[in-house]
Parts: sequence; structure tokens; C-alpha cells
Amino acid sequence: MADKILHGVKTKRPDLEAFDEKITFLTDIKNEIQAMKTTVDIGWLRVNATPFIKELQNTITLWINTYISFLLDNTVQQMKNIEEFNLEISEGIKNLPRGSST
Repeated sequence: MADKILHGVKTKRPDLEAFDEKITFLTDIKNEIQAMKTTVDIGWLRVNATPFIKELQNTITLWINTYISFLLDNTVQQMKNIEEFNLEISEGIKNLPRGSST
């Protein structure tokens, strides 16, 4: 039964708390980066960090979406497998074997 439900699902994965911790960590970093100054004066040199900050935010957003997509894809696959399993069981119940008369 478990083989049918977990078909196509990656079973070797960290628990949900690990995903939550990582997503929270990345979100915190993204917020810290967003709070950074976009221009910084270093002596006589003025540095515009806006493109760098945006690129960092895009990269972090990509990683956050990767973690979320992994969880979503596996959850959807499990639900699909459970639906198929339920249909198979429902069809099997309709065709009950005849009991032998003793």
C-alpha cells in the first residue's frame, strides 16, 4: 500500500521543520539585504549597490521558491497517489468475491 501512495515521491528528505527553518533563514537574510543602504561612500568613492542587492534578493527568492516547490510537488504527488489508490480500492470493493457455502 505504501508503495502505491509514495510512487514518484522522494522519500529521503528532511522533516518539515528543516524546510521551515531554511525558508525562514533565507527570508530573514532577504529582509536584511533589503534593509541595506543602496549607496555607500568609501572615502572618495561612492558605490551604488542597488544591482548587487537586487541580484542577491533574486537568488535568495529562487532558493526559497525551490524549497517550496519541492514540498508542493511531493505533496501533490502524494495526494494524486492517494486518490488513485482510493479509486482502486473502491473498484475492488464493488467486485466482492463470492463466499463459499459450507
